[in-house]
Amino acid sequence: MLIAYLRQFDSKVSENKNESRPYVGIVLQIENIKYYAPFSSPKPKHRNMKNGKDFRKINNGIYGAINFNNMIPVLDSVLMEIDIINIPDVKYRRLLQNQYNYIKADREGILRIARNLRKLIFEDEKNLSEYEKIVKKRCCDLPLLESKYLDFK
Repeated sequence: MLIAYLRQFDSKVSENKNESRPYVGIVLQIENIKYYAPFSSPKPKHRNMKNGKDFRKINNGIYGAINFNNMIPVLDSVLMEIDIINIPDVKYRRLLQNQYNYIKADREGILRIARNLRKLIFEDEKNLSEYEKIVKKRCCDLPLLESKYLDFK
């Protein structure tokens, strides 16, 4: 699995620990590289959290959030489309449909956040504010992961 492979190089790559559900997120293309940013299920804390350079609430946290800090490069060969209609758990199916509709409506804004975060991660630390340095430390090491992900077989 690509996730396990990339975790060898960067422990910030998030795992799908219990693997009882699909590893759901959004796939975005930036500079000829596809990136996967995972969703987080809705949690009470999301309601109080603010959107930031590496975090975006989905419908004010009602439908969860996008964890851009865990964004990783991906290959087409590891991606699977989820057939939402055939998910037996009605509550989970409804959540995925709501996430999908929200993401579709805000795709450009989401892509802008991902592009800006990638740029920040690649930026030399001396050019970053203290806040940006903190954000960068929370994120996956995209320069390293980009140099490794194509070797995954």
